[in-house]
Amino acid sequence: MSPQLGGAHTPENPVRVRTWTKAALVAVIGVLLTAFAPAAPEATAQPGEQVGIDVSSVTPEVVRSGSEPFLEIAGTLRNNGDEAIDELEMRLERGEPRATRPSLVEAMRGGAKTSTRTRFTTVADNLAPGQRTSFELRVELKGTGPQSLGLERPGVYPLLLNVNGDLAPQRRARVGSANFMLPVLSLPGGSTEPPSQSTGITTLIPLVDYPHMAQEQLPGRPTILTDDRLAKSLAPGGRLSELVDAVSEEVPADSELGKSVCFAIDPDLIVTAKAMAEGYQVREQSGETVRGTGSRAAADWLNRLRETVGGRCVLSLPYSDADLVALARAGLPDLIRGSMDGSGLISSELGVAVRDDVLWPADGALDRSTASQLADTPVRSVLMHPDSLAGTSGTLRPVRLNTGNPDYAPTARKIDPLVADALNPARGQQAGGSTGLAPAGDGMPSVLDGLAALTFRANTAAVEGGTIIAPPRRWNPDGAELRGFLSGLRSLGKAGYVRPEPLPSAESGDTGGDSSADTSTSSTGEAPQRVSPTYPASSERAEIPPSVLDELAAQNYKVGQLYSAAEREPALNVDPARVTTPLRNGLLHGASSAWRGNGEAASHWVDVASRTLEGVLDGVHTAKFEGQITLTSSQGKILVTVQNDLPVNVRFKLHVDSPPGVQVDDLGVLKVPANGSRLFLPETTVERSGKFTVDVTLRTEGGAKLGQTRRLRVDSNAYGTVPLILTITAAALLVLLSARRIVRRIRSRGNGSGDGGSTGGDGTDPNGPGDSPDTGETEATPEEDNPAPSETSPDEEAPRPGGDGGPPERGTGEPATDNDPRRS
Repeated sequence: MSPQLGGAHTPENPVRVRTWTKAALVAVIGVLLTAFAPAAPEATAQPGEQVGIDVSSVTPEVVRSGSEPFLEIAGTLRNNGDEAIDELEMRLERGEPRATRPSLVEAMRGGAKTSTRTRFTTVADNLAPGQRTSFELRVELKGTGPQSLGLERPGVYPLLLNVNGDLAPQRRARVGSANFMLPVLSLPGGSTEPPSQSTGITTLIPLVDYPHMAQEQLPGRPTILTDDRLAKSLAPGGRLSELVDAVSEEVPADSELGKSVCFAIDPDLIVTAKAMAEGYQVREQSGETVRGTGSRAAADWLNRLRETVGGRCVLSLPYSDADLVALARAGLPDLIRGSMDGSGLISSELGVAVRDDVLWPADGALDRSTASQLADTPVRSVLMHPDSLAGTSGTLRPVRLNTGNPDYAPTARKIDPLVADALNPARGQQAGGSTGLAPAGDGMPSVLDGLAALTFRANTAAVEGGTIIAPPRRWNPDGAELRGFLSGLRSLGKAGYVRPEPLPSAESGDTGGDSSADTSTSSTGEAPQRVSPTYPASSERAEIPPSVLDELAAQNYKVGQLYSAAEREPALNVDPARVTTPLRNGLLHGASSAWRGNGEAASHWVDVASRTLEGVLDGVHTAKFEGQITLTSSQGKILVTVQNDLPVNVRFKLHVDSPPGVQVDDLGVLKVPANGSRLFLPETTVERSGKFTVDVTLRTEGGAKLGQTRRLRVDSNAYGTVPLILTITAAALLVLLSARRIVRRIRSRGNGSGDGGSTGGDGTDPNGPGDSPDTGETEATPEEDNPAPSETSPDEEAPRPGGDGGPPERGTGEPATDNDPRRS
């Protein structure tokens, strides 16, 4: 659109004006064609950019006098939106070199303004949703052409890749962008002026992944992984494979840079890779297990790692890179100590000496309580982010850590925060670095930012003390990106910007004392001041939730109880720790730094470890008994068979829950042999008969349950104490009543007998029944000794001995009268 001269005024001669305007436009276009890029619609950045940019290579990573005069950038674009994009174009923009640390940090986070732009280059005519396309961009480093960055002096420059496209007709916008820094030591063909003093550097290469092992191999139990993703990472071209290969190829162990490289290895990764190499299974979502596919890749990776770490510095991270501060706050000092014993495992598997005196905690942060609990470990040096140390800004010199223990003050060696934030994809949003897997596609920008931060540190922001280069725990550069970073370190070394240095050993002053040749001292030359740790709020917010750690603590108690109850069986010679250590390590998966900020994942892994633990505890159990136990007396025995499927002897106690009236004796502490069984016969006292059940549970001396509770059916035919007493009492009463009746019958018969004694008119002895005045004793007649077998009815007449007409007989020898009161 032509400009309107004089605002809204209409020229008097439109033809002349149009002619002049055309001539002016032709002249302007001619100038632009010869000096600058063609004019293009200025695009505004879109919120939630639709195109993702993966920068795979930038050459050179560090510009110096011997560099080619061109900057070459390659990578891929991906349409992350749900609509196609037409006419994709790309250009490179740069800002002014950074002069202050805040401005450098702002630029690394994408906040720098650009001042020079190359012309747009077509990348693709159309990019459908989900589609990818590769790109290559080549620009001149210096000069004034349309494809030149126009560099004029050394410095650290912010660069912006700007991608424009048509989202709809007449709707052109910026659809993607990527920011990174370019360190320029000198212009191509010029001379490099090194800084007055180089910066000492030590580089950490972390070998850390996510937990994968659901069940570590035990005798009779296979290795089971939750997925097979680690196989891909260990195979050639995978993340962990490239980390090892790049260091091996770029920095030999005996080179100057190689001596300053230190591998920081998670023992859990070595344990998992070794288990995979020996054969493993993968549990699918359905719950079924299938054979893993990564055995060969794991074995090859371990062999290459052994060759690479030979003669190098190796550190052991806490097992599964556990969040030590979270464990300390949950009151689990035994798990802190247990997580720190992985150095021996790494040493035996890789055949290399491991620095167990150095700790690199998650986020480079500790609180005072956690630091004090390290006194029981070999740790004498801690790699910490300066944000976690009170009052130590402006210097990178080591300090002593105030743990609250006067006898323990480890050396705190500071991670360079500028470089750590540059290599961190989160761009410094967390103290010390991100603990999650770095996003794919961010590797090369972070590598360039790291090299730029080192250049800026040496040239503009030099401070006392050496620089420890600490990438994110789960750094994710591909092989080319890491090779570029290591190559850039060599270039900075040759230019005199950096000076590779090995990590100081414990003998150089890291002994926990109050003096050291390499720690900060006061102006009077006294012992260095102890600095208190300050735990960053960002780290505290991301901690493993207390509820998860409470459950972890409960399960860890069971592991400790099993260890206390187990003992070595000489015939099998299996150390009880061989059974319990994998269980403890499984619980540490739930406290891994990988789950910081993800409490749901941490809880899931505690559940996975708990199910494995229960499976091992079920290895000691009461044998199944379908029958019924019969007790035939009040004192009997019930039969309990205990089976032990573990390769160690196990001590336990029988806990029997029985109904009222049933008492089972306590047998005390019992023992069942490894891979064997024993029959136990606890004495049982019953106080009633009938059918009932008893529940038998095996527990350790501390109360941890072994196996499942077994219910036994018991049938008692015996009388207990109370029924027995009642029976005896009834029998005694029966005897007494029978005796009383017999005595009364005898006495009643004696009252009716006489041997010539006088009787009264009613037929009774006047001296009383059974008494004789002469003898005091009545003699029974023969009839009384042999009473008649039966009696007649009162209505019937008794037969006479001589015939029917004889007088009736009486068995009592008494005369029968009609007035006899015994007659009715």
